[in-house]
Amino acid sequence: MNSIVNLRDFQEWRGTPTLVLLDLLEGAPDDCSDDQSLDLREALASCRAALEHARQRRFPIAFCRQVHSPLFGATVRLPSWIPGFEPRRCEMVFDRQFPSCYASPEFAEMAECYEGNYVIAGLFGESSCLSTAVDAFHRNHRFTYLADASASRGHHGVPAPVMHKSVTSIVALYGKVARTRTWVRLTSEKAEV
Repeated sequence: MNSIVNLRDFQEWRGTPTLVLLDLLEGAPDDCSDDQSLDLREALASCRAALEHARQRRFPIAFCRQVHSPLFGATVRLPSWIPGFEPRRCEMVFDRQFPSCYASPEFAEMAECYEGNYVIAGLFGESSCLSTAVDAFHRNHRFTYLADASASRGHHGVPAPVMHKSVTSIVALYGKVARTRTWVRLTSEKAEV
């Protein structure tokens, strides 16, 4: 055997990860953004590629959505999923009232069961993805953030692309950051070994 195995790569990608898709809902809340240049097409295409890969490999898949608590006695009306991102019956759905996925006790329990081995993608980087990453770090969970399968909104004069680059750099302090294509390739190679 003449090949050298990079143990760091093996350690980082061991086990079956759970793909966690955040807030892929129609009419996603964009009211706190002051940047009109937000383009979700590339991020959604990468999310779609990650979802297709996870379904083909039969990885666990979780959809998380932030819902706001209605006024007393009001009916909760949940927004529709973006077409193509509707959960299947065998996939998990977690509702939460705050940006971090850990605001859902059921999500926190699932993350513990899978030893925090999951991949984050979806909307929006500067709120849901970042707050979930920080909470994961404090629980010693080993997550991967798919930076190209996420988008961040601009705030306070900071354009969306600059915000997303900053968010990606910050998330890298708490966990692993990868591109969707790299994650698909590495998890495919691992499955074939």
